[in-house]
Amino acid sequence: MIEELIRVRGIGPTAAERLMNAGVKSVEEIAHSKPEELAWIKGIGIVSANSIIQNANELLNLEKGIQNVLNSIKENFAKSCPKCGGDMNERLIILGPERRLRANQCMLCKFYMPM
Repeated sequence: MIEELIRVRGIGPTAAERLMNAGVKSVEEIAHSKPEELAWIKGIGIVSANSIIQNANELLNLEKGIQNVLNSIKENFAKSCPKCGGDMNERLIILGPERRLRANQCMLCKFYMPM
């Protein structure tokens, strides 16, 4: 849990432990806090609280942007074959009476890619 809070620039192990003891358990909670709510914690003043909240928001925005890029890559990767560039179609592969696997299959080279 402490590792989660340490990801925010400006929060070290000691500050993370104090935040956890005060009931703050996630980066989201820090980002949505008011400076006055964090400033009462030992070792965190109003200036530090403002900085930590800003850094938490920056981290969340960065992670959201990275997730959007990854989703876009995944979406485009599933549409075209990584082997030949052909169009991919969804197929259901039957592995046994109770086991089925969804995969994309290239219409040109018949390459399978699990979903």
